[in-house]
Amino acid sequence: MMPTTKIDDHASDAGRTDELQQVGVLPWRIRRDGEPKVMLITSRRRGRWIVPKGWPMKGRSLLVAASREAFEEAGIFGEIDPAPVTEYRYLKALGNGSEVPCRVTVFGMNVRGTLSHWREKAQRQRRWFSLGAAADKLDDAELAAFVKTLDAAPERLRPSDGLGGLERPSSEPQNGGR
Repeated sequence: MMPTTKIDDHASDAGRTDELQQVGVLPWRIRRDGEPKVMLITSRRRGRWIVPKGWPMKGRSLLVAASREAFEEAGIFGEIDPAPVTEYRYLKALGNGSEVPCRVTVFGMNVRGTLSHWREKAQRQRRWFSLGAAADKLDDAELAAFVKTLDAAPERLRPSDGLGGLERPSSEPQNGGR
C-alpha cells in the first residue's frame, strides 16, 4: 500500500484530534562492555535518521503494530515493553508538498536479533549509535531530546526484565516516599 493511501485510511482520525496516530520503536541494546546503543534507520525518501515507525493496524494493539514496523523497516526483533516510553509529534511531508501533523507513540525494544535480509533492506540503512550520537543524528528534535535524557542517565537502559527493559521517568517518590 502506498503511503498516501495509508494517510487517507487514517484521515478520519485527523478530524478528532487534528493529528494522525503512528507507532514507533526505540530499538536498544547493551554491549558486552556495558555501553548502551540505539538503532536508527533512514527514511525512504530523504534519508533522514529516524526510528522505525508506521501506522496502527486495524484490530491490533499499538504494541503489535510497532513490533511489526521494527521487523519490516529495520529487520529486528526482541523484547518490547508494553508501556510506551515516550511520544513525539512531527509534520509528515506528503507527496503533494503538503504536511499533516502526526503523533508517534514509541515503545522501547531490547533487540535480541537482526536479520541479514528483511522487507525494506533495499530502501533503508540501519546503524547502531551511542546515545549521544543518536540524539545528534535524529531528525526529530522532540525525540532527540528524549534520547538525550537517556544519555544523561544511561542506567535507565538495563538488561531485560521481560518487558523491554527501558525505564520510564517516574514522578513517584522511591521507597514509597519514605
